[in-house]
Parts: sequence; C-alpha cells; structure tokens
Amino acid sequence: MLTRADLDEAVRSGIITEGQAAALQELPARRHAARHSHALSDERFVFMKNFNEFFITLGIVLLSIGLFVADSTFFGLGAAFPVIFIALMWALAEFLTRKHKLTLPSIVLALLIVPGIAWYLHAAMSTGSDETGWRGIPQDLIIPLAASLAALLFYLRFRLPFTLLLLAGSLVVAFIAAYARYFDSSSEPVSYGLVLFTGLATLAAAQWYDMSDRERLTRRADCGFWLTLIAAPLIVHPIAGLISSGAEMTAQTSLITIAVVILFTLAALIIDRRALLVSSLAYLGGAMVYTFTSLGGEQNALWITLLLIGASVILLGVGWQRARRAVMSFIPSLLTQYLPVVRN
Repeated sequence: MLTRADLDEAVRSGIITEGQAAALQELPARRHAARHSHALSDERFVFMKNFNEFFITLGIVLLSIGLFVADSTFFGLGAAFPVIFIALMWALAEFLTRKHKLTLPSIVLALLIVPGIAWYLHAAMSTGSDETGWRGIPQDLIIPLAASLAALLFYLRFRLPFTLLLLAGSLVVAFIAAYARYFDSSSEPVSYGLVLFTGLATLAAAQWYDMSDRERLTRRADCGFWLTLIAAPLIVHPIAGLISSGAEMTAQTSLITIAVVILFTLAALIIDRRALLVSSLAYLGGAMVYTFTSLGGEQNALWITLLLIGASVILLGVGWQRARRAVMSFIPSLLTQYLPVVRN
C-alpha cells in the first residue's frame, strides 16, 4: 500500500504530478464513501454472497440425505445415528460457518442441527407417560424448549443471525404451549392475544438490534431482519383474526382490514422493514376481492385485485425510499434518532 511519503517521493522524481498524487491519496476515501452509500441504498439482507455458497449447500443437502439412506439401508445405528449426524453437521458448521463465514450453507446447517438436537433431547427426556417427561416437564413443552436451547447454543457459538428466527419461533411455541397448559386459553380472543403479544415482543427485540445499527452496516441489522420476519405474521394474523372473528367478510370488516393494512404500511416505512407489509398482503387481497365482488364485479374481482396489488407493490418497492422520506418528515426528531437513517 502506498503511503504519503511514497507519493511525495513519486512527485519529486517526476513520476506523477502533485494533482495526481492528491487524487491517489483521496481514492481510498472515495471508495469507502461509495461502498457506504451503496450499503445505505436499501434494506440489508444477506442470504447468499455468491453461487459457490449454493454449490456447497447442495453438497450439504446431498450428504445429509446420503447419511439417512445409508443408516436405514446398511448401518442401522439406531439411537446412535442422531448423535453422529448432529456431530458431523456441527463439525461442518465449525468449518463453513465459524471459519469461512458462509451464509446459505450456515442457514441449512442450522435447519439441520437445531431440529436434530430438539428431536434427540425430546427422545432422551420423554417417558412412557403421555403427559410428562423428564423431571415432570410436560411432553408438549420438551420439543420447543429443546429447540430453544439448541438455537441458543448455535447462536452463541456461531453468531448466525438466522438462528434468532429459530430461537424466537421456538420460544413462541413454548410460551403458547405453557400458557395453554397452565391457564385457560380456549377462547379465540385469548389465543389471538397470546400470538399478538409474542409478535410484539419479537418485534421489540428486532427493534433493539436495529437501533444499535441505524445505518444497517453490520450483522446486527441481519439479526433485526430475521426477527422482524417472524414477528410480522405473529402480529398481522391475530389482528386480522380479531377483525373478522372467524366470520365471513363483510363491508365493515373489509374497510377495517384495508385501514389496518394502510397502518401496517406506514409502520413498515417508519421502521424500514417490508416484512410487516408483505405479511398483510393476503388479508388486503381478501378485503379487495370482497369489495369488488360487492360492487357487482364478481367475475373480475380476482384479477383486478391481483393487478392492483401487484402494481402497487412494484411502485412502492421502486419508490420505497422516497415514500419513507415523506412519511418520516412527519415523525418527531425525538423518535427518528432511534429509527433507521433516512436514505437518499
């Protein structure tokens, strides 16, 4: 790497001019600014860095299938096979995730290891009783608790953001199962309320990560993405369910649904996370189909709805940052200092 002294010597030797030396000195700063600007251009989402990751992922899938086939047709290891399989996948994670930082192979390995550990712990902790397992833990709680523990161990070891989705999902299932066992949750509003509470708690955790990286340049932004991805349906579904109350769509519920989707759109723009909007599109579609049908266009309601939603999504996607700047102009500065930066 050339230093300032090297550039000065090149100028004195007549190799380059002073203007060229100044331009060379400013080049690293310009490249850094360009990368920074590109990183801020949109919502951070790292799924696969190159095709080689897909290639390696394909190998992991084929290897896993081969191990299961080999055990069932040749080895017959029985209870020892899950231990060997998990150990081998964990060794691959040490090499591919911890050392080489590969994203897609790491996600697949997490999807193999976390359920594998959960299933093995469930088998080891279960008893002959249909109600309780090891140390009196209810059977329906063993799997989600074991999955939560496995996801937590995987995350602490490899710091893979995707693992937080598995951890949050397992904790949600464990919480709802525990409440259903120890409290009365038979009514539909209570069930919706439980799911909504878990969704809001997960979204709060996602916002905690997002607030710590408002420019979304680090892995913490990825953590916020995966947590928001699972929080969105947990928030949208119970609200939509409470609006309809399990009954058929009416004019009133249709209008309320459309209004709620608009609120979700504003919330998605404010926190700069599209997952909230994506999760509500199905309910928006149902409300629009009902509206067009009630207006006498039953035969054309479906395709008109699809065209309108598709065109709206494309326009909003292209103009997302412009729409967000417009919305954020109405948000007090007291709140904007905790939200993702407004991109140009």
